[in-house]
Amino acid sequence: MARLPIYTILRLMKNLIRNTALSLFLSAGLAYGAVPSLNVTVSDAHGKAAFKGATNSKGTFSTSKLTPGNYVVQFQSPSGGVTGNYAIVVSAGSKKVSAAGVAGEKFAKGGVALKVDVGAGLNIAGQVAMEDKNSAPMGSNGKPMVWIGKRTGSNMAAHWANSDSAEAKEVQTSGSLSTKNMQDRQNQSQSPGL
Repeated sequence: MARLPIYTILRLMKNLIRNTALSLFLSAGLAYGAVPSLNVTVSDAHGKAAFKGATNSKGTFSTSKLTPGNYVVQFQSPSGGVTGNYAIVVSAGSKKVSAAGVAGEKFAKGGVALKVDVGAGLNIAGQVAMEDKNSAPMGSNGKPMVWIGKRTGSNMAAHWANSDSAEAKEVQTSGSLSTKNMQDRQNQSQSPGL
């Protein structure tokens, strides 16, 4: 089974987290790059540990229900030696935080921490996934980019745009070439323009 690009993983996580159906996602059997086991510590606003555990073989973890409030989720490598770039998604119900392009070395050097607000009766669930080096570049806001080709009759040059922009959504739904096809062409140093 081929690895999914990180933008696909993040889009799936966003939709599934919105519906709090993380267990369905895990049972879908999606393939990821090798994700080493990471220690996970969830601390409340006072620094008291509310959860200690580790990510499983698919890079996921889940806490039990937590008291409402702000929490910090810390990922740390117990043995070091984590290489490559990773994307992290942490959610509590409909609230989600994510980080993309996280260098593996950071997990050993103090770890990686994300803050999330937890509402009443909710738990924290998360996933760490290895980024696909062939996927689209990530924007400064941590969201994947989409190639926007030069349009006939337009003075605007071809360019990358954030995947959640109106311009990118229009291209994704109306273009004769799929976004993946255009990105594959770009990754092969071919012009992705029409």
